[in-house]
Amino acid sequence: MMFFSTCTRNQAPTKIRRDRRDGPALGQRRLPLLAMLCLALCFTFARGDDDLAAANQAYASGSYDEAAGLFQKIVDQRGFSSALCFDLANAEARAGHPGLALLNYERARYLAPADTEIDHNLQLERKKLGLKPNSYRWWEIMLRSIDWSVWMGCIAAGLVLIFLAILGFSYLPALSARTRIPAPVLRTVFRLVLFIGIPLCLLLGFIELSTLGFNQRIDGVIVASKAATVLVSPIDISDRRGVIAEGELVTVEDKHNDYLWVADRDNEFGWVKASDVAPVIAGSF
Repeated sequence: MMFFSTCTRNQAPTKIRRDRRDGPALGQRRLPLLAMLCLALCFTFARGDDDLAAANQAYASGSYDEAAGLFQKIVDQRGFSSALCFDLANAEARAGHPGLALLNYERARYLAPADTEIDHNLQLERKKLGLKPNSYRWWEIMLRSIDWSVWMGCIAAGLVLIFLAILGFSYLPALSARTRIPAPVLRTVFRLVLFIGIPLCLLLGFIELSTLGFNQRIDGVIVASKAATVLVSPIDISDRRGVIAEGELVTVEDKHNDYLWVADRDNEFGWVKASDVAPVIAGSF
């Protein structure tokens, strides 16, 4: 549809008038193209379903490496979703790739923070590796589940009501006369709006700022085989500070060339190779 409307705008005026007059013929010419488009879309969806069925079949038959590869291919094609990341994580875990398994469990949990099944499998895999549990607390689930645009809309609506209440106080007699509502009633309503609206907007604003800071934290998962070496400086010949186990969740604080400055769950800082860490939010570092 977009293609034909664009062509019509670019044609000469006489051509536009003729197309308008010969509407049925033009519609008939569009039908084959529309049919081809529908067939192409159906083929694309069917192919996507076939890929998913093949991945599930490989997983059910015990070919976990193959299943992981197929699920990763689907993620690359369709993008990230909690369900696909969860399936990929299960396949990676069964295939013996704990770092990649925990990475995709973390991605699935980020997309669906309140999903208890995702958290159960994540904590189970961490336990197998001897890592401490890191389930979200109730307030972390709430902060990660907040849609900032909705909360900003609520704050904006509250500010509008506060402004109208202040304006109503200024024109209380005239407003009472026009609406035939007693002035004491209007005064009580405006006071309630101010006494409730101002603290509520401040609270929502504070939560919104907390949410932005919490969700913008850059997390990564150690995917290096066995462990990642922590260095004192971001150079190859630097002294070692220690190691971070495979699958551990770290916070990325800085980057220098091919090294990342990270902090683990115990707030131990150091430089690790960027290739040893994969971001929970793809492309974040």
